[in-house]
Amino acid sequence: MKCRRFRHSLSGRLTLLFIGMAVLFVLLVGAGIGRAFHDHFDQTLRPHLQRYIEYIRQDIGVPPNRARAEALSRELPMTIQIAGPDGVWVSRGEPVDLSVLELSSRRITRDLSNDYRYGELNGNEYFVLRDGAYTFAFSVPSGKPAYRYLWPIAALLLVLALLYHATRWLISPIGRIQAGVERIGAGELDHRIEVNRRDELGDLAHSINGMADEIRRMLEAKRQLLLAISHELRSPLTRAKVAVALLDDPQQRNEITRDLDELAHLVEELLETERLTTRHRVLDRRPMSLNALVEEVIASFFAGSNVQRALPAQEVQAEVDSARIKLLLKNLLDNAVRHTPAGAAPPEVTLSATPEGATLTVRDHGTGIAPEHLPHLTEPFYRADPARRRETGGYGLGLYLCRVIAEAHSGTLAIESTPGQGTTVRVTLPHHDSARG
Repeated sequence: MKCRRFRHSLSGRLTLLFIGMAVLFVLLVGAGIGRAFHDHFDQTLRPHLQRYIEYIRQDIGVPPNRARAEALSRELPMTIQIAGPDGVWVSRGEPVDLSVLELSSRRITRDLSNDYRYGELNGNEYFVLRDGAYTFAFSVPSGKPAYRYLWPIAALLLVLALLYHATRWLISPIGRIQAGVERIGAGELDHRIEVNRRDELGDLAHSINGMADEIRRMLEAKRQLLLAISHELRSPLTRAKVAVALLDDPQQRNEITRDLDELAHLVEELLETERLTTRHRVLDRRPMSLNALVEEVIASFFAGSNVQRALPAQEVQAEVDSARIKLLLKNLLDNAVRHTPAGAAPPEVTLSATPEGATLTVRDHGTGIAPEHLPHLTEPFYRADPARRRETGGYGLGLYLCRVIAEAHSGTLAIESTPGQGTTVRVTLPHHDSARG
């Protein structure tokens, strides 16, 4: 996983690019220098070397003077091998089987009577000629030991390492910028990206911080406006209810009262949502029995709805804000009752204890919800069927408020639905200790 992430990262790609360019540069420069040196050696140095070796051969003589050959071998960086009727003699080391050499022939100058043949074996260059019954082989080292060439490779690796760290330093703010953007995008608008650079990446981090400041100010202004409007609506709503109570027409009075109650409920949900979404939210957590809480909500708001419950015999204890959990359960049951058609099985409430905490499940047997609507149901003011608001009630804040309450308790809310079979909402409330940790 780390290797794949490195390959697809900007620093990884730049490093691979540097390595590729360095290898290509070494190959091209090495091949060019090698070719130029080879041509220069063939055209300029080899004839002088061969004439020098011809002088040595003449000094040795025919038949060869082995004592003279041994003396020349000690004085010069050269190994001399002579093969003749009396056997093979070599000035140092073991004799070489000249038949394994791939030899090429070239006459050097017109005044030399012999053709020298030359080749390479085991890092040494051999000049071979035959003079009568004798074959002379002169071996000259063609290069340095292989380990002498390791330092350029080590230097290249050092340069690549320095390039890699320099590249990582140049683009190191990208990781901090990405992490900061993710935190800001997740709602941490107070988080700021710390990049002490004066280049383009530093300017980018500064711009993102400024954008976060502006978004936070806009959201705070929106929240304050919404809270102010919601508070200001309460007084006229109260006065309107008092005036409606004086109406003589019962039907008209009931319709207006229902609309006022709906509007008051909307205002209350807006206020509660803003209280819970602010970073200064405060929950009144207390240990309590969730069994008793479920029974209390059903008895208070759904006594005539025939809501079924499946509660464990042993009390399920949890440290929660009872008022908020009651509101959550009331909204879920209200949705379930409202979307249960006549003749269908009544809604069901299930409570279960888990090692992580407790799970509340509310299920109805209504018409269900299409899959494309499920990811958006907990968004504020979202409705799967806006045209049916009068029949089904609500403004799309109920499930959003339920999700906010669950998340305020460090829990989760999940919705499952199958068209024609009903909808299941599952709320998981962790233990308070795990929520704090």
